[in-house]
Amino acid sequence: MFKGKRKSEKPVGSDIDWFVIPIERIRHWALALVALLAVGYLAYVMSVRQSPEQKARREIASAAALIGRASGSGGAGRPGSQLAQAQDSLQGARDSFGRKSYDEAFRLAVESQSYARRATGSAAADEPGDASFIFIEGDVSLQSAGRSSFERARQRQTLFNGDFIRTGQTGSAEIMFSDGTLYTIRPGSLFEVRRPASREVGGSQIKMVSGAINIYTAASSSTVATDAATASIDRESRVAVQVEKGEKTEVTAYRGKATVSTAKEKVVLGGREKVSARVRDGVISPKVLIPETPELAMPPDNRFYDMKTADQIELKWNPVPKALRYRIQISRSRLFVPDATEVDLDDRTTTSTHVKVSREGSYFWRVAAINASGHPSDWSPVRRFKMLSEPVPAGLARSSPPRLTVSRPQQMGNLFLVFGKTDPGAIVTVNAQPTDVESDGSFRKTITINREGYTTLVVKAVDAAGNETVKPVKVFVESL
Repeated sequence: MFKGKRKSEKPVGSDIDWFVIPIERIRHWALALVALLAVGYLAYVMSVRQSPEQKARREIASAAALIGRASGSGGAGRPGSQLAQAQDSLQGARDSFGRKSYDEAFRLAVESQSYARRATGSAAADEPGDASFIFIEGDVSLQSAGRSSFERARQRQTLFNGDFIRTGQTGSAEIMFSDGTLYTIRPGSLFEVRRPASREVGGSQIKMVSGAINIYTAASSSTVATDAATASIDRESRVAVQVEKGEKTEVTAYRGKATVSTAKEKVVLGGREKVSARVRDGVISPKVLIPETPELAMPPDNRFYDMKTADQIELKWNPVPKALRYRIQISRSRLFVPDATEVDLDDRTTTSTHVKVSREGSYFWRVAAINASGHPSDWSPVRRFKMLSEPVPAGLARSSPPRLTVSRPQQMGNLFLVFGKTDPGAIVTVNAQPTDVESDGSFRKTITINREGYTTLVVKAVDAAGNETVKPVKVFVESL
């Protein structure tokens, strides 16, 4: 029905034109409208009532499509980039889907989409991130920058400026920064990843809120800020920082040099020196000298024992000058998280002890020296031993080489994190450098390449019989 022009000479109402619509056409329109509504309702019901399997499959397909757009040709992203993270999460989603873990597959697929969107929307799609988890044990969580909640952290997950890392009372982790600095985070810690304000500043940076960390710098310096003080750590140094929130910050330089500064004071620490800074007044305590680090003597690393014949194991270490006593720990955890540490004694006055192990498995042990003032040294390097319920099989006579699988290395600039798995008990090297091999055969190694272009990393696994497996891995370094 339409209105025409008003004509003054006609009475009101006489200016309306009427159009006749056949009843058959109205019926067709009504049927079309009903069909449209039915299709919409059916789609809505299907979306609401989709099974977890269907939802996971849908999100996996969406993630794959986003990654295809982000990569242009659908190829692999450079390790450590947003695109590589998206691809890793997508593979995790597919693996979970294959195991029928549909909720986990759904979560990983959504996470993959998030990384892919960041890669698509950023000019720096190959941004390597500021750091990466290289080892996680127990309760470790991450709050990504801009988010309000913590989520479970994942090994090899990339970290960026503004991310918060938190460890529970049974959690610990190792984080590698893009400059090669390694952070070991102890239980009950919280800190924020920070990016230097300019390239001239350089080095890794964090804001420590609470807890304790160990910092191992390589070719770059590192900065740890707390409410009480700032610790500037020189290259090639090993330093521990412990924060009692609202009270004080304790900084111990085991090797190298660290500068501790507050608004009032500045103190330079050399090797085996420790100070603390108070929050309330910024006063730094006098320097304290800590003992030397013990050296482990026996048994050699990766020693196997038959539980039927080895009733007790003797652990020995070399004496430390001015040490009053020693502390020894034996754990099933390489990071010695509390709930996996089975022996923790700080009253050993000799340089050896006997332990009886009644359970099969792999164990790690370490020792620290304590002086008359109660100050402990740094922990010794960790060694391990393995208890078997039956004699070591004919491993010494085996002819087949050990298994060796190597994952795609994760890249951060000219730094590569190499991950893989071999037979338990095998020794693994990467470019002739030894790696840490876990009790299940998994290993990881950080390698720095100081030249541009393609380089081949040589990964080698050697078993007790001397059999070896070698796998070359080609990596690429852009202009440094």
